[in-house]
Order: sequence, then C-alpha cells, then structure tokens
Amino acid sequence: MRFNIYTVWMDPVFYAAAAILTASLFFLVYSIRRYVELKNSDEFDEVPDEETPADLSEEPEIPSSQPVVEQPVPSPDAVPDGNLGSNNRAEAFVKGIYEGLSGLDTRLKNIEASVSKGRVNNDFAVKFLEDILSDLDSLDKEKIKARIDYLLSDLKK
Repeated sequence: MRFNIYTVWMDPVFYAAAAILTASLFFLVYSIRRYVELKNSDEFDEVPDEETPADLSEEPEIPSSQPVVEQPVPSPDAVPDGNLGSNNRAEAFVKGIYEGLSGLDTRLKNIEASVSKGRVNNDFAVKFLEDILSDLDSLDKEKIKARIDYLLSDLKK
C-alpha cells in the first residue's frame, strides 16, 4: 500500500508564510527596541524654547529717547499679598468642611440618641404579662416576682 503523505517541506506556500512570519517578528523586535530607546532618552522630556532667558540677557539694551521715570516703591505694608486671596479661599474651604462635619456630627448625635432611646417593645411586655396571668395559678410568688423584675429591668433599658 502506498500512502500519499502531504509534506509541508515541498509546498511553496509554507515557505512564503514562514518568510512573512520571520519578517514580522524582526519588525516587532525592532519596534520594541526603538520604543524603549525613545522612552529612555530625554529627547521628548524638555522641548527647548527658541528664546531662553540667557538669550534675552545677552541682547544689548536699546537706549530710549525718553527719560526713565522711577516709580516710587510702595511700602511692604501697603502691597497686598497675592497669596492672601488664595489663603482666604483655602481657609473658607476648610471652614466649609468643618461646618459640614459639625452638621454631620449633630445629625449622628440625634440618630444615636433616638436609637439609644429605642422604641419600647410593647408586644413583648403584653405577651409576657399574659403568660404570667395564664400561669398565675400554677406559679408561686417567687417565680412571679422574678418574672416581673425581669420585665421591669427590660422596660428600663
């Protein structure tokens, strides 16, 4: 019996696909290496300006035909500080936060007070007293007294 086994090694399509795969792998490795080189270089970190302060200081000053008038320098007390406005805004912001927190604090205190007071569970007291009344004949005075003490301590909570 003769079997006609397909061999990949004799097919030109296999070689074309292998060449394309090899070229794409080389391109991928080259691209990754180039990307890492660009990422590590400082080429894109700082863009140099056309005119830097050093360039401006080197230029000679052009004398003007008008006389230079010196303006009086106001005293430091009269100069409003530029940061003063931002400090006031920051202080107002912080005060607003504190006011909001104090409002939350009062609301939480009210909630805690209402929860701690709680609603007296009248159903429990009524059922407890009904059970005592139904068992009154079979209970002795000590058990009745103990149950009433328990009910009173529960209602006081």
